[in-house]
Amino acid sequence: MGRLIGRFIPRSLAGWFAACWGLFLLAAIVAGSTLVSLYRDGTTERLRRAEAALARGCDAITERYRFATTGSARIDWQDPETVQLLTAATLVALRDLPGVEGGLWRSGAGPLAYAYPTYEGAGPKTDVPAAELSRIGETAEAAILRGVPVIRRYDARTQALLLRACPLPGTSLNLAAWVMDRVILFGGPAYLRAAAALAVLTAVLLGSAAWLGWLLWGWSRRLRQIEAALAGSGAEDLPRLAATGQRDLDRVVQAVNGAAGRLAEARRAAAAAAARANEAERLAGLGRVAAGVAHEVRNPIAAMRLKAENALAARDPDRMRRALDVVLAQVGRLDTLTRDLLDAARGGAPLRRHATDLGALVGDRVAFYREQAGAAGVSLEAGGDAIPPAALDGERLERALDNLILNALQATPPGGRVEVAACRGEDGLVLSVADTGRGVPEALRAHLFEPFASGRPEGTGLGLAQVREAAEAHGGRVRALHRDDGTTIEIILPEGPAAAWPAS
Repeated sequence: MGRLIGRFIPRSLAGWFAACWGLFLLAAIVAGSTLVSLYRDGTTERLRRAEAALARGCDAITERYRFATTGSARIDWQDPETVQLLTAATLVALRDLPGVEGGLWRSGAGPLAYAYPTYEGAGPKTDVPAAELSRIGETAEAAILRGVPVIRRYDARTQALLLRACPLPGTSLNLAAWVMDRVILFGGPAYLRAAAALAVLTAVLLGSAAWLGWLLWGWSRRLRQIEAALAGSGAEDLPRLAATGQRDLDRVVQAVNGAAGRLAEARRAAAAAAARANEAERLAGLGRVAAGVAHEVRNPIAAMRLKAENALAARDPDRMRRALDVVLAQVGRLDTLTRDLLDAARGGAPLRRHATDLGALVGDRVAFYREQAGAAGVSLEAGGDAIPPAALDGERLERALDNLILNALQATPPGGRVEVAACRGEDGLVLSVADTGRGVPEALRAHLFEPFASGRPEGTGLGLAQVREAAEAHGGRVRALHRDDGTTIEIILPEGPAAAWPAS
């Protein structure tokens, strides 16, 4: 039921206005119909009352005629006194019936007496209305002929004429009493009141339509202004909206402006917090780098010092020679560390882009390390798709692949397999190195590509950091896929033709 009702609920401001005006129009139609019905009922009632008055008038004239002619053996219709007597009797019969006029009619001779006691003119009305004489005669003749009362109605544009004729019983002179009344259909007080009410209702209806339309136009215009202001703002900023002059909308405007202020303040606070977090992260990273460098430098220095001190204390030439061998090995280790640090520092250097065939690059590096892989009992294979040359820094990608291949060979036990591939993926060009080794420890995965993050005691932890620097320098990224049977490292590079990049 709720869903059914919800379908008919307007979901826009214009819909609400249209629904309200539609309900008002329905109420106006009902009220107008009621007024028309009441007026018609009133007209019907006036016609009914007029017919009842005519019946009483006809009976009253009959009674007065009988009273006036009681005891007369013979009536002289030409005698003025007789006519005057009958006129007086008619006058008395109709004096209590407003708007009713009537008289006596003799078949073949016409009207004998006439009276209109409630006439509102300047003086008494004594003449039968000439315009209705023929209708009076037809009605009276019909009553005389049929011997029963006859009532007839004649409708004009603004009024209805009611005529009633009653045959006078007990006479052989073919006499009938007739009465007449007029009922105003249009133009009378009731009609004017109904017309005035309908006019007022129509004016209110049209006025309400104009008023609601003006309100809707004003609301729509102000809403369009707000919408345009919001649409013209940036993706991260809310504009300051101007007041519309409409109280309800201005509350919304004030709420939006307040939200914009709070959002700007929150963004400033977030930016400051992010800056502090970045600074803290930078300092933490610097601390990790410093700690790693100190650790990597301290171990060789400690080993060289111990060997030199022992050799000097023993003064044995053979022992001194072995100590010098250890010192040279540790110097080599320090040299490797220094080179890796310099490579990591050069990660922000400009790229040297040129047309690079990634498939050829993969094949070259696999061929270079195949003998080393065979000595470790590991199968090293090249795979992937044929990819057109792209504008890339081949030397930096070569060093990144070297790091990944060496890590994979060191992590894969004898009998394992390492596959190096270049292909086109959903996000761009992909260089991948997949091994079937021991996998990356869970605790190391979150910091895998950070400097000095290494799972091997002899590792410096700078190789994967250089891989990440190489990928990000190209506008790409690096990711690790941890499988049940090993690890896959992917370098994802944005794809673009070599001609789109100037050589540097």
